[in-house]
Amino acid sequence: MPVTRFLLAACCAFLPLSAWAQRAQPPAFCPLRPAECQINVQAFNFGRGEMTELAPPINGHDTVSVTCTRAPLDGLSVSVEYELKATPPAPARQMRNRELHFLQYDMFVDAARTKYWGDGQTQGTFSFTGALFLDDRTRVGTLVHQVYGQVPGGQAATLPGNWLGAVVVRLDYTPVCVGSRGVRSSGIRGGIR
Repeated sequence: MPVTRFLLAACCAFLPLSAWAQRAQPPAFCPLRPAECQINVQAFNFGRGEMTELAPPINGHDTVSVTCTRAPLDGLSVSVEYELKATPPAPARQMRNRELHFLQYDMFVDAARTKYWGDGQTQGTFSFTGALFLDDRTRVGTLVHQVYGQVPGGQAATLPGNWLGAVVVRLDYTPVCVGSRGVRSSGIRGGIR
């Protein structure tokens, strides 16, 4: 069943080797929520720069991560696939200052700044995708995605000061219990779609 989150800390536990030998049998059922996932985003900061009709673009980058935690049942193996989207899709992004002046900006999923971060469905936008496998050894997993931003040059900002914009980050994920006989490799993978 797909789960959607809008907008953690990862924990690790080191157990003695004898604990692995006493592993419980896999549960006979899949809980209603075999895993919970959350988004960790920072305030994207383009830094300081002068914006005039002759100014070059201002580039910035930051990260957004997805952390999934498996339900606390011994023997439970869960595969989680997700898609990380951003709205509004480009080119509708604007930031404003206190005087209600606006500057356009864009968010990208690639360092070349050619693939706009969006919902992956609106023409010309892409989303981040990933998969985590959670079991008794890896109860919490995190994937980090690099986000690239740009304030196009040549925009006239008449007044200096802070400029703010908002991007809603949406996480759609599907946790699926994997049977004890299911063949799955442990690990994580991420990409762009």
